[in-house]
Amino acid sequence: MRRRTRRGPTLPKPVWLLLFGGILAGCAGLPPYESDLPANLNVRTRLSSPSVLLTAPLAGSFDAYLHLTAVDRRCQKNYRGSVKLGGTVVSVGIQTDQPSYLVFEFSGRSLLTRGSASSTYATLLTPRSGHQYDVDVAYADEMYSITVYERNPRSGLRREVERRPFSACKPN
Repeated sequence: MRRRTRRGPTLPKPVWLLLFGGILAGCAGLPPYESDLPANLNVRTRLSSPSVLLTAPLAGSFDAYLHLTAVDRRCQKNYRGSVKLGGTVVSVGIQTDQPSYLVFEFSGRSLLTRGSASSTYATLLTPRSGHQYDVDVAYADEMYSITVYERNPRSGLRREVERRPFSACKPN
């Protein structure tokens, strides 16, 4: 004897995908970075998604963020917020003469394969008063390149700033 089960109303597949995408977008509610400080950190981003599956409509997503964390004299972290990176230059103000921990995060999610990938790059930066900091971010084919430059206010010349791990922070 075959048992009949009662099913509720079914939604067309595109509607389910839209609902699922909306749920995922709601989970990405990172607090935005806000600062009244003069802009001294300029991030130029060039992104090429790692896979066509991550960027096809309704197939997935690919995002890049800069997470900013203030670091006090005791090397205690205070998360300040995130900035979404994209095709335009993003300029923000960060505290000078005090370390900031910058974390660049690249992430992608494919709804078709139910897979995800992410990678991060982090550095401890102590901006000097009066200087500008330019960050060139490139991401292509699951590889990233991040270079931080310090720009001299008088000459405009740039010098590359060496990447520093958080462990380089020494309490005062």
